[in-house]
Amino acid sequence: MKKGRKNSGSKGEEAGFEQRLNAFLSSPLASKASRGMSDRISIALHLENETFFFHKKKGINTLSRVEESRPDVHFWVPKNTARHLLALGELPGTGIGTIGVAIFERIFTADESIKIKFRVDAGFLSLWGKGYFSVLKAGGPEVASYLARFGFDSLSRVREVLKSIRS
Repeated sequence: MKKGRKNSGSKGEEAGFEQRLNAFLSSPLASKASRGMSDRISIALHLENETFFFHKKKGINTLSRVEESRPDVHFWVPKNTARHLLALGELPGTGIGTIGVAIFERIFTADESIKIKFRVDAGFLSLWGKGYFSVLKAGGPEVASYLARFGFDSLSRVREVLKSIRS
């Protein structure tokens, strides 16, 4: 998709879904999770027939249908998974760790109907400089212990995996 170009999608249910997604991204939970990320981040969120672009502007999480800059990371998320994560985020008392683990469960699952797929287009140092790894830290011990079960027990291991998937 070219810079500045709009993404098309159907109306109705999609408008309600987009409102929920915007509400979640502007919630205290999402704001706290992304606090360490810079205004230079760019994430493409592909949800079936729609694409949204997540950025930060003056420290505020923003969602758009317009690609403002080349995304560093792309996520392909089945709508049922997105709905599940939004519902979880709307529950009182849900913390960053709980959401983080739920996301990683769907990244590591073998069930294609709920699996989150991703592609990283930026290098490790770019991701580091833009604060992407601060989200892992924000997830706390809950996310760290979950990732350690899959062999991600250090940033050097994360770097190795990123290097291998980008090759």
